[in-house]
Amino acid sequence: MLKRFFAGLLVLMALCITLPATAESSPAASADPVTLDAPVDGPTLEDLTEQLDQIRQKVTVKANDDLLSDLRQAALQVQKQADVLAAQQAVTIEHLNDQLNILGPVQPDESQGISSQRKAMTTQKNALADAARQTNTLSQSARDLATQIFSLRRSLFDSQITTRSASPLSSVFWSTMIRPTDDDLGRLHGLFNDVKSAVLTVLAPGKRFFFFCVVVGAVFIWVVGRRLLEQLLIWLTVRWLPEGRLRRSALALTVGLSTVLTIGAATSLLRWSIESNAALSTDVLNLLDQMQTLIIFCAFIVGLGRALLMRSHPSWRLPQIPDQIAEAIGHFPVALALALVVIGTQERINSVIASSLALTVAVNGLTALAVSLVFLFALLRYRRTRRRHRLERLPGSAGLIPFVVAAWVGLSLLALLSGYLTLAYFLTVKLLWMSVVAATTYLLIAFFGDICEGLLSPKQPGGMALGAALGLSARHQAQASTILAGIGRTVLLFTAILLAFMPSGSSPGELLEGFTQLDFGSKPLGGLNIVPGDILLAVALLIVGMLGIRVLKDWLGERLLPETNMDAGMRASLVTLVGYIGVVLLAIVVMSTLHISLTNLTWVVSALSVGIGFGLQAIVQNFISGLILLTERPVKVGDWVSLAGVEGDIRRINVRATEIQMSDRSTVIVPNSQFITQNVRNVTMGNALGVVGITLTLPLDTDVLRIRDLLLKAFTEHDAILDTPAPSVSFKDLTTTGVIISVSGFVNSPRSVGGARSDLLFTVLGRLRELGIALSSPQSMLLVSEVAEKGPVVE
Repeated sequence: MLKRFFAGLLVLMALCITLPATAESSPAASADPVTLDAPVDGPTLEDLTEQLDQIRQKVTVKANDDLLSDLRQAALQVQKQADVLAAQQAVTIEHLNDQLNILGPVQPDESQGISSQRKAMTTQKNALADAARQTNTLSQSARDLATQIFSLRRSLFDSQITTRSASPLSSVFWSTMIRPTDDDLGRLHGLFNDVKSAVLTVLAPGKRFFFFCVVVGAVFIWVVGRRLLEQLLIWLTVRWLPEGRLRRSALALTVGLSTVLTIGAATSLLRWSIESNAALSTDVLNLLDQMQTLIIFCAFIVGLGRALLMRSHPSWRLPQIPDQIAEAIGHFPVALALALVVIGTQERINSVIASSLALTVAVNGLTALAVSLVFLFALLRYRRTRRRHRLERLPGSAGLIPFVVAAWVGLSLLALLSGYLTLAYFLTVKLLWMSVVAATTYLLIAFFGDICEGLLSPKQPGGMALGAALGLSARHQAQASTILAGIGRTVLLFTAILLAFMPSGSSPGELLEGFTQLDFGSKPLGGLNIVPGDILLAVALLIVGMLGIRVLKDWLGERLLPETNMDAGMRASLVTLVGYIGVVLLAIVVMSTLHISLTNLTWVVSALSVGIGFGLQAIVQNFISGLILLTERPVKVGDWVSLAGVEGDIRRINVRATEIQMSDRSTVIVPNSQFITQNVRNVTMGNALGVVGITLTLPLDTDVLRIRDLLLKAFTEHDAILDTPAPSVSFKDLTTTGVIISVSGFVNSPRSVGGARSDLLFTVLGRLRELGIALSSPQSMLLVSEVAEKGPVVE
């Protein structure tokens, strides 16, 4: 964990995935042609072969994990140097081929000098080709050796993690550390003598004063320099950054960096003074290197705690942690760092002297015990403080963190007390490493998001100034800020996942290699070449992929697309299409992981074809129709449609059917095929306007000009009626019943017609009543027969 600390930190800070250590690059080839006798820079083939043989001799089952990790990196280094050498040889061979092509084939009358030159070049070319084949073979051998070392480390880890040792509750556990074996004592005495010799040399009369000055300087940097640097960085941050989230996240990052930088500078100064005044052995140099890494790692933990808790400045705190809880667990990072320094020193000594397995396992168990107790102490303080002040749980997923940590610590202590020391050590180190990676990722994600918001958002002063300088529109700035923040957070999160779940290797490349080498059995299942390891990886990819698709859809629908000028229906269709495409791509990845090809699914395709022919026609038809609706968009989410007596708003377009919400809030499920095969009236398509029309029948003696002005005034004064197109009044007809006058106006949507017409009817009828103008009532004719009552009429 300590060896990959700097690589992981560099990955998160640089926003890129850490790769294994690169080989020393060869000098760039000159533009001028090189002579054939020029020596090749870097190690030769014989040197690389000798290095690989030495590495192979050191690989034994008795080597500890640190040594095997170093040997694997050395083998990978040999492989990269061999690849560089092979590339140089290929360039030289190509140059020879060019010169041989210039000389051309053998001529009958050519001179002896040209024949000799061609023969020498051919001989040199054949020799280089043979050497290139040997170099490629050496590169493959180094790659195979690195793979074997990885497998050996994994097998040793598997054997140790399932081995049960003495529990810390027994005396055997403590006696292993108090009374080590004779071999361990011999190695410890040897390292102690080397350290003693170095100390005596450093504290010699002529060098003592200089060393004490360096120690005082290191303490000054550690104590006073940190405060001065922190105050300076805080002053610069407050001076140059505007108020807001960017300043707050920058202040948190400043506090953490000042702690790491000053402690790193102090330890580097001490190491320089020791190395410059004494001739150190290889073990002492290795111990100094590992101790410096351990101290800087512990300083990083303290800096993270100070940056996230912000006990002295609660208003600068990034996470939503109450002040009481921050104060209660404020000493947790310091206590954890001190425990790691004390016990980690013994671990580093064991690594340097290559101690016995029993002593290594016992010290690892002690480390697991100390770290677990520190985490347990922090959890108890957190729970006690929350109960005392009656505080609510942390919002969101952050509220699950204490529960997950408590379960993890409980499992570690259970394994420790049961005697599975290596398992407990693995769980504890993994918890510590994941905590550091998660805290660092949270800090960097917040800082990067605030940078994008502060520098690109049109709502911030920096974004406004940038937009004015570059002539960018506010909408484009908001889109750029959202996209850049999303990409950066995705890269940081993906990198953090790689680092958090990294096994005992030293780079994310080993993580990917470890996934490909999972082997829980090599027997295929049925006729498909699927092993249980592939199934486990496929399930993990499926879960992570579905979560990723869901996060991507939420980000598109809630963050990016609202910043565009797309309508709601277009945004919903695009999000749905992205979801379908993501599911298809995820299915392809899962199938490739399981080594399933289309030839293996022939019987599935045949069964589907038969099913489609008999009973799945409607389902397939609706599915294809749904894709057509999402791509051609004759109707979209939010449209008001009328179809076969169903009229309402489209709320959702699924793969098989479309949901239409009626005016009474009920939902009708309509198969997608009906939108393709039947006539559909889309009332709101193309930004259609609504028409509000009122027809009045007035008496024949009515002043129609006065009525015209009254109607136009009523329509013009209404807020929903548009000015363009303007309202109009029409003289529809003149009948025996009265004068028929019609008035119409436009509203911005057909959905607004009903409410606007109701308001206008109330207004118009009220004004007609005020003017004393009544509507014309229909006339009726009554025929009365009086002959039957009065008898015959006599003229």
